[in-house]
Amino acid sequence: MTQKIDPAKLKAAAERLEWVCQQYPNEERVQGLLESMRPLIEDAKAGRVHAPIADRHDIPARWAVSGEGLYRDYKDPDVEGAYVAFAIEMQGGLSQDDQDINAIIENIRKGTPS
Repeated sequence: MTQKIDPAKLKAAAERLEWVCQQYPNEERVQGLLESMRPLIEDAKAGRVHAPIADRHDIPARWAVSGEGLYRDYKDPDVEGAYVAFAIEMQGGLSQDDQDINAIIENIRKGTPS
């Protein structure tokens, strides 16, 4: 199944990432992330993203978030979480398999059978 962009979810994720980053106006690292993401955020907010980004490495700063953990200290609000949510939407959202796995994990956390 081919992933598709959900414009409303992508716009919401873009606005959230932008807002979260703006909550750290004096943090160069976070402001650098915001600036590197600005073209994608603006395109997402304006509805100009029509096809998912196929390669997650084509999303700026991916290495810094997933590999280096440079934003783990910025938790309230959560820069890393907002970035990941935006990146997922830029890739067309979670696949059905991803959603099924998340449901199983959530049921395990709750202690209910899947």
